[in-house]
Amino acid sequence: MWPFRRKKNDIDLEDVKSWSKEDTKHFFLTASDEEFHVFIETCFSVKSEGNCVDMLNLLRGLDNDGLFYGIAKATKVESQFDHSKYFAAIVALIGLSLKLYMEISIWWALFVTSLITGVLLKMIARETRRRVSAVYLKSLLEQVKTEKEKEKAS
Repeated sequence: MWPFRRKKNDIDLEDVKSWSKEDTKHFFLTASDEEFHVFIETCFSVKSEGNCVDMLNLLRGLDNDGLFYGIAKATKVESQFDHSKYFAAIVALIGLSLKLYMEISIWWALFVTSLITGVLLKMIARETRRRVSAVYLKSLLEQVKTEKEKEKAS
């Protein structure tokens, strides 16, 4: 089996439409970060644009606990894939490049810098989609929570 083949999405949009609020809450509690990302990509992306109203109604059906769990999960994923953590690595990379340039040769410095920069850029590019997806779902959950609080107040 080819080790780099992508997995198919395990989440079926039609199954998600039939979830109860308890199913959704349980998913927010138990899903891995990858499953959570697949859930957002499957249910709240451009591909599922016609089903966004159904998915929003699914979120509106959650109780306060479900909303809290969803917001917490989205916040966790958002902070986990924060790119500001790479700033220290980039500064260290510049220092390493200068050290290699001054002591060994420009070719080693160029090779090491290119290799490390390529790895960092690949990680940032891969994680950007996950972070954006988590921010998007967090925003929806917060809006649903605010909507529920307004309904309670009136």
